[in-house]
Amino acid sequence: MSYTIIKKENISLITLSNNTNFEVTLASIGASIYDIKLNNKSLVLTPSDFKEFITNTGYNGKTVGRYSGRISHGECKINDTTYLLDLNDYPNSLHGGFDGLSYQNFDYEVVEKENKILVIFRLFEKENKLPGDVKYKITYTINFKDNSIKIHYDAISTKDTLMNLTNHTYFNLSYDHQTSVMDHSLKLYCNKYTKLDNTLITTDVLPVNKVMDFTKAHKVKKYINDESLQNHKANGYDHCFIKTNKNKSKIATFKDNKTKVSLDVYTSYPTIVVYACNYPSSALFLPNNDHIAKHYSLCLECQYIPNGINMENEDSAILKKNTHFNEYIKFRFKDGKMVK
Repeated sequence: MSYTIIKKENISLITLSNNTNFEVTLASIGASIYDIKLNNKSLVLTPSDFKEFITNTGYNGKTVGRYSGRISHGECKINDTTYLLDLNDYPNSLHGGFDGLSYQNFDYEVVEKENKILVIFRLFEKENKLPGDVKYKITYTINFKDNSIKIHYDAISTKDTLMNLTNHTYFNLSYDHQTSVMDHSLKLYCNKYTKLDNTLITTDVLPVNKVMDFTKAHKVKKYINDESLQNHKANGYDHCFIKTNKNKSKIATFKDNKTKVSLDVYTSYPTIVVYACNYPSSALFLPNNDHIAKHYSLCLECQYIPNGINMENEDSAILKKNTHFNEYIKFRFKDGKMVK
């Protein structure tokens, strides 16, 4: 095992490798995943221009917080006080607002253990639009024994506050990034989903219907062109799916049937948001400095229900003061065949 650290634009890039087939690069900006390589081939989409990676609103690989997803009209109520948030996705607030965790440069330390390397990111966030000063500790555990990345989220606040953290990596398991993920298969261990209004706000929890049913694995493209998705602002999948059994950790399996590379997702969270890159960025992306077209990646964002704080009988994602936030996401990669 080994790791290297380089600095770019005052940002640290930490590359962790087992010198065989698995390599992960993390970045201090946004406590983020910059790259994941299997057999020397990248499995994620990252902007080619480093300044674009730092500032872009696609949140590529970033930790998203203090809240993930959209908050209706940028308003939420905590302990009978209404808080007004940034309307950075008008008319709603998205992914922590204009200066959320995705745009913050974290302190970090690297800890080596047998078969593992831990990268521990820390940040102190002063009260800003939401109550409470917050200390964050985000730990990435790279396990070379099973080609996995586990992200553990720990946070503690001086006041009751909204807390819903996730990771926003864009996955493409085709190895060359010249192929869309429409022929990748997806299985979700989820039998409910959340309906979206035309501003992409979650409104109701419903049983999965034909278009939303991934309880049996099928290609992403199977129903993505259904009129219920295409005649909607979502323009495809951008929905929250809810675990069938909240006590089970496995929530998704994503697989490229050509390369045989698969990604299993495990989490302590009750839901996962699936976003199929319905509105691709205008940026150029690594490794080929190419434009990436619609549906050329899939985000698998484990979290609480977005906007749950404004929904009756759903988890409001309130972190009580002086108690520890404690959730995790684990990505485990499997290689079905070696690539030359």
